[in-house]
Amino acid sequence: MKILHTTAEFFPYIKAGGLSDMLSSLSNFQSGTDEISVALPLIKKMNQEPNFTGVDFPCIDESVAYHSDACKILKNSRFREAIDGSRKLFFFDSPIFRELNGIYANPDEHFNFAIFSYACYHLALEIDVDLVHSHDWHTAIVTILCNSQPKKKPTCFTIHNLAYQGDHPVEMTRFLRIDPFYLDLKLFEHLSKINYMKAALHAAQEITTVSRGYRDEILKEPMGNFLSWLLRERQDSLTGILNGINEEEWNPKLDKKIYQNYSIEDVEKGKLANKLALYQEYGLHVELHRPLIGLIGRLTHQKGFDTFLNSFYQKWKLPFYYFILGSGDKQIEGAFFHESHHSNGRVFFYKGFDETLARKIEAASDFFLMPSLFEPCGLNQMYSHAYGAIPIVSRVGGLKDSVTETWDKKQNTGFIFEAGLEHSLDYALDRALTLYHDKEEFNQTRQRIMKLDWSWKKGSAEYLTLYKRAIGKLK
Repeated sequence: MKILHTTAEFFPYIKAGGLSDMLSSLSNFQSGTDEISVALPLIKKMNQEPNFTGVDFPCIDESVAYHSDACKILKNSRFREAIDGSRKLFFFDSPIFRELNGIYANPDEHFNFAIFSYACYHLALEIDVDLVHSHDWHTAIVTILCNSQPKKKPTCFTIHNLAYQGDHPVEMTRFLRIDPFYLDLKLFEHLSKINYMKAALHAAQEITTVSRGYRDEILKEPMGNFLSWLLRERQDSLTGILNGINEEEWNPKLDKKIYQNYSIEDVEKGKLANKLALYQEYGLHVELHRPLIGLIGRLTHQKGFDTFLNSFYQKWKLPFYYFILGSGDKQIEGAFFHESHHSNGRVFFYKGFDETLARKIEAASDFFLMPSLFEPCGLNQMYSHAYGAIPIVSRVGGLKDSVTETWDKKQNTGFIFEAGLEHSLDYALDRALTLYHDKEEFNQTRQRIMKLDWSWKKGSAEYLTLYKRAIGKLK
């Protein structure tokens, strides 16, 4: 099967969040059996230089009248083909993306992503794929074009985070009514705005989201973000497929970015060596026998860092150290900076994001905390399993689908608490500390979680089933 993925980000070239990792690992697994292509923008600040083949593709048909600004931009843009393993990547080389240092939070993104989406639709026709799989609101218009233009293509649309829908004022999006789009804006109208994702949810043959738990949550408010009514209408075509990871990429035995490699056989020794090296690199004078908890992520309300801070203030006597990596909300950043200087070394905060440091934290940590208020899937709990860091997660979305805590300790793969409740997190930390002091059970739990299979073997098969169903619906 020939599949075209359309996306705003893709690891390692452009990375802003979990979508980048998810699609990179999914497409890599799919390419073992199917012909996989990925379309993404080409921006100024790429994390890695693509391996271009020298082959280019147009972004608009020459027969289209070039009257609008959109048509002129598309005429002056091209897709540059590149090879990444057994996948073909198509980088959208266009004046509207070429000088950008980052892919998001640009003032014209409502226009830029619409232009990119039209180019992706044209590429799907050029390379004649069997199905187009688009991801989040940035390429939602690809789904709409594939179902509204004279030449149609079956579609699958994935919701990675329903909180971001691509909603814009009507007056900013009237360009969608003219060439080359010719779209009916009534399909987009939602709460007095134009909503890209809402239109895609109407148009797609199949809709997926990134865990079964999140799929069920978004069928009701408030998790449905005012689109639950539409998702309930389409729930027969809405499937939750839990994300997977690239187990060769995220593997402490092979990872060249951590201080010392280790495996399930020497996890205790390996993690201690990585912990010591992390403390030494950042000049932290701490006691090695105390447990280390890692936290990595965007510092936003969604990620529940307020819950963590309130719990930390309440349970400051617990012997944990915390190593935090992230950036975002200035108030949360300020609180972490404050604790970095006034908690006697209990909290260390590194502002920003560093892929190598993220891996070092996973390799060094005894536990990994994810206090999210909602989490469509989450990948760090799976990375933590692979690196032997026991997850402590809130009972939401994909976190509750991938972490198990029951009365039977031999089945447990982490600790679960109720989202947003400090006392529930406090109790989870108490249970984690009890496990840490039971060295035999602690090491057995580490080894158990490192054996878990988070590959795309099952998820990829589920996607293939949906692809075939989507193709059948368009015939």
